[in-house]
Amino acid sequence: MSLVQPAVSDMLVTVKSREVQRAMLAEMGDRAEEAKQHLLAAGHLELVLASDYELAGDDALARRSRISAASCFWRAGERERAQTIFDSLAHAEPQQASEIQQVISDLQQDRSAS
Repeated sequence: MSLVQPAVSDMLVTVKSREVQRAMLAEMGDRAEEAKQHLLAAGHLELVLASDYELAGDDALARRSRISAASCFWRAGERERAQTIFDSLAHAEPQQASEIQQVISDLQQDRSAS
């Protein structure tokens, strides 16, 4: 018997969301290293989700997951990696460049506020 597997795993979405939540709780508790680990995990999961969304033909969700992945990497201190993803998105979809720049500006402001 063949099982039909969904294009995007609900479990993967749930695990990613939990990693983001755990990162936020660690940040609020001043546990920077723990927050970093969870942000990196969430970032990697978002990249997997982006690929799955792309394979399923949902380009908007794929883009959103890539933006989220880059944001996670940025917040985890991996700004070069994040910038590479942002640059790739802006290059692939020039009409979205202002949205991407706004995300980067927000991340920079969050960093300077903390």
